Amino acid sequence: MTIQVRIGEGGLAISGELDMAAADDFREFAAAAVDTTQEVVIDIADLAFIDTAGVRAILRLAETSCPHGILLRWPRSNVLRALEILGVEHVRGIRVERREASGSD
Repeated sequence: MTIQVRIGEGGLAISGELDMAAADDFREFAAAAVDTTQEVVIDIADLAFIDTAGVRAILRLAETSCPHGILLRWPRSNVLRALEILGVEHVRGIRVERREASGSD
C-alpha cells in the first residue's frame, strides 16, 4: 500500500503501511538517510500496519546500516503486537519504546 518516510531531527518517522509492497523502498531510503554514528530513532506512532516483510526491512536496516542500533518509538497497539509476536525486541540492537498509557491508538 502506501508509506511515507520523513527525516526529522531525531531520526525517521514512518506513517502508512510498511508491508511487502513498501518494504524494499523503505529500506533503501532509510539506509541512505540514517545517521550511522548513533542509535537511529524511527518514530512509528503513525504506522497503521506492518507485516513480516516490513519487520524484515527494519531488521535488515539494523543489520546493514545501524551499527549503534534502532529505537522503534511509540508503536500503535496492533503494530506493537506484530513486533512482539515476531520477537523483534529480542534482536540485538533493536529497542521498542512504548507509548505511555494514554488510551489513544
